[in-house]
Amino acid sequence: AIQQANALPFSFQASVFTNSLDTAMRVYKRIDASAVMLNDHTAFRIDGMPCAGLKQSGLGVGGIPYTIEDMQVNKMLVMNSPEL
Repeated sequence: AIQQANALPFSFQASVFTNSLDTAMRVYKRIDASAVMLNDHTAFRIDGMPCAGLKQSGLGVGGIPYTIEDMQVNKMLVMNSPEL
């Protein structure tokens, strides 16, 4: 199943349902996903939790803090003054 999932050109979140922490960690280490949910579905989300698409999925990291940062414009002021 991991090999099939990793063969896809898209990658977001993955879920693993198990009672074994060893199995969960094995899947977490091997699956190409930006997040792995343990014993929960991939629609799980809290505000502030980043969401990212890997491979051909999306344009980087999303989520409220990241989106706000993307909407801001950085501006620099360079001053040379003997008063400083």
